[in-house]
Amino acid sequence: MQILSVGKISASRGFTLLELIVVLVIISLTSALAVPQLTGALSGTNSKTAAKKIAASLRYARSRAVSEKIIYIVILDTDKNRLTLMSATKAELSSEEHSDKAKVCVLPEGLTLKSGTEREKDKHEFNNDEFRIAFYPSGNSSGGEVIVADEREKTYKIRVDFITGTVQVSDS
Repeated sequence: MQILSVGKISASRGFTLLELIVVLVIISLTSALAVPQLTGALSGTNSKTAAKKIAASLRYARSRAVSEKIIYIVILDTDKNRLTLMSATKAELSSEEHSDKAKVCVLPEGLTLKSGTEREKDKHEFNNDEFRIAFYPSGNSSGGEVIVADEREKTYKIRVDFITGTVQVSDS
């Protein structure tokens, strides 16, 4: 049989208010230092994701050109930071009007299309903010380069080979 003694207080195994405040201060200081590092890393993934999306659109244009046996044009507008993909006929190649059936991809805020191949700008005589890459039914292309950059000057280069029409993404 157990006898309980009155007046003895058992030792509590909890935390004091001071210990809890110290732990909260340590957590807040750690998060204040870590959050800016994480946001910088996320902005780098935005530019990489955009570069991969542009590369996928270019590959899509090439595959459509080969499968449908017609020319596909990708118009890259550096002023509006967008990519427009559309099929082309001889009339569309010389016109400035975009087709209603064109697919448009706009880059997220903070990302820019920096340049394309100068040869393409000169060949088509368009304004300096727009250049085109054509994909032909045989699988080849007019070739070109697209550079995607973010505010921190992290850049990705997307290169389209003019002989094979293959698209490659690389860090710059």
